[in-house]
Amino acid sequence: MCTPIPTGSAQSILSPPTGTEAPAIIPLGPHQNGAEPVSPNETHPNAKRLASEVALALTNYSANESAADIAERVSFASAGTAVQLAEAFHFPGAWSQGRILYPQLGGLGEEAASVLVVTEQMVGTPDGVRVFIRTLDVRLALVEGSWHFARLASEGGTQIMPTGPVPQIALTVLNDPRIEMPDSARWDILSGNISTNLLTVMARLAERTPYGVTTLSQGHPYEVFGTDRQSDHTRGRAVDIYRLGNTLVIDDRASGSFTHDIVKWLYDQPEIRQIGSPWALDGYGGRSFTDTLHQDHLHVAVAQ
Repeated sequence: MCTPIPTGSAQSILSPPTGTEAPAIIPLGPHQNGAEPVSPNETHPNAKRLASEVALALTNYSANESAADIAERVSFASAGTAVQLAEAFHFPGAWSQGRILYPQLGGLGEEAASVLVVTEQMVGTPDGVRVFIRTLDVRLALVEGSWHFARLASEGGTQIMPTGPVPQIALTVLNDPRIEMPDSARWDILSGNISTNLLTVMARLAERTPYGVTTLSQGHPYEVFGTDRQSDHTRGRAVDIYRLGNTLVIDDRASGSFTHDIVKWLYDQPEIRQIGSPWALDGYGGRSFTDTLHQDHLHVAVAQ
């Protein structure tokens, strides 16, 4: 069974719909700028579509469906696994509608991938509707040239409530409407485990442009994918950004583009230890790097 609907989420309670039926399901929900989340410029569109289908299969159901009913539709997983997956996102007696904000690559290997699916789940009961957003780490395996579901490595974390005063820089980032973040990232900030330097950079970047965050820590692979080295994300020292303004990073990879200019600006910030993007500003081995994985997002890491 899914954990109780968060009462302290940054997302608001909406007015109750008429009855308990969900609105029409959007098969692959549009990004806020009206474009399909999977851009025609993606490097691995099939992997992203499969990962998105996994998230949508688990977050779209009617009020009279049980977790077992949902599991019967989850054809990409074994029977036992399907039930566990369905229970993780099921709210008994409520309808649920899922929407994909963006599926970002979180790791790439020769025969494996991690796709970080920023997933909005709208849950409705006769008492009202709650919307919350989590970043799911969907792992895929490449078998004979086709991607297949392997496992769900992260459900996007759990709600965290602060146990003491929240630092001002954390409140600044949390309350800035120009910074779109999943609840997974908000819970990371409220945990107190995110670097002050990173939050400072995030606040400074919002002064230049609105942007969309994929992940801070929860929802990201613990290690750098395919290695045994702990990721800067799970150390609380890195953020992944999938869009600047209303433009996806994957769609703005020309030299001299707005995204290119922002990468150069980030590179010059004193707190930055490393930045991954579609460009290597200082060549191989420098603080700025590029590879196939970092064509669809900016990886911004600080020293501490």
